[in-house]
Amino acid sequence: MMVKLWGWIAAAFGILTAALLYMRGQRDRAREKASEAKAKAKSQQAVRETEREIDKARAQARKESNEVQHEADDRPDDKKPSGNFRR
Repeated sequence: MMVKLWGWIAAAFGILTAALLYMRGQRDRAREKASEAKAKAKSQQAVRETEREIDKARAQARKESNEVQHEADDRPDDKKPSGNFRR
């Protein structure tokens, strides 16, 4: 009778240990996924910020180019190139 009892106790202990190890593995995988998600979000944010800076630089260059073109269009005829330098 005592042998059967110890068998059941050992089986219960084994089942509890297996469940504990399984849950521990799940916790570790969840932490790893959370860490990966944070890193991915951080890298995407860095890419967005870089793209925003590039867009600002393009807009500034476009604005300066338009200003130069307007200045060239508005200058008097005697200051404009004659067209003799065309290829």
